[in-house]
Amino acid sequence: MKKRCVALLFAAVLLLTGCQPTYNENDPNYPGGTMGEQNDTHGNTENKDNQYDTDYGVTGDDTLGNENITTAAGVDAEKLSGLSTESKDWGPGGPKDEKNRSQGALLYNKTYGGYNAVFLSEQSEEVYMTFDEGYEYGLSGDILDTLKEKGVKAMFFITGDFAKSEPELVQRMIDEGHVVGNHSWKHPNYSGLSVEEAEQDLMQLHNYMKENFNYEMKYFRFPSGNFSERALAEVQQLGYRSVFWSFAYKDWLTDAQPGEAESLQKIVDSACPGMIYLLHAVSKTNANILGQVIDGVAAKGFTWGDPSRL
Repeated sequence: MKKRCVALLFAAVLLLTGCQPTYNENDPNYPGGTMGEQNDTHGNTENKDNQYDTDYGVTGDDTLGNENITTAAGVDAEKLSGLSTESKDWGPGGPKDEKNRSQGALLYNKTYGGYNAVFLSEQSEEVYMTFDEGYEYGLSGDILDTLKEKGVKAMFFITGDFAKSEPELVQRMIDEGHVVGNHSWKHPNYSGLSVEEAEQDLMQLHNYMKENFNYEMKYFRFPSGNFSERALAEVQQLGYRSVFWSFAYKDWLTDAQPGEAESLQKIVDSACPGMIYLLHAVSKTNANILGQVIDGVAAKGFTWGDPSRL
């Protein structure tokens, strides 16, 4: 009864705040830290360009060497005009249900699922591994080795800089059956872009992958988890499914890595049906414990699913 009351109160608060969850740094139910930590995953959104330049190697080159940017499906700006541009910052947390699933993720599925967005898979009992790849830190090869050894498929969300600078790794991801997802060309806050700017940024990477790897991208992850209703609808119009996550933790600071034992326990203990893990491939901790994570989650009775079915 007490848990039910807490859940009802949580849902009411989300609705009153426009479905925008905020959590305290010390909330034990939040997997891995604060909303602020998750928002800093790819740079502070108020100073995102400078932070991203520092942390993710943006070169400042916005061009593909192709002036004609074509779209996968085309955007109907008129249909987008009445939708909200209010920025939402996603980070799972808060109360869990009886299956250990984030109620925030379930609520966001209900609120935004109509835009072909998923925060936690409710159609599967499997769990899914995804990585964000803003730049290469020398660990992606080890991660791919472990995934191959364990027979697990993952989804790698790459930026334009990663695609340009790491063609061999991108090709290996494709060849070994992983999904390569679109994490934007320049990693901007999409809720702050015009319809035209968002389309150009997304389609630059889409077209680059098609032209250079003969690969058709289908999945998108919003930089830093920042989105708006209009941005979700636009990404959907461009033929993409927006994949968020059900777990993330502060693993992206290369000079302040979390402890391996603590991280392993945190990741494994958070497992639930439909879980979408977000890990960063720049994390030495993640690279070292990945095999144990895969085995530990499987030991709890979960199967690692193919993310192409998300």
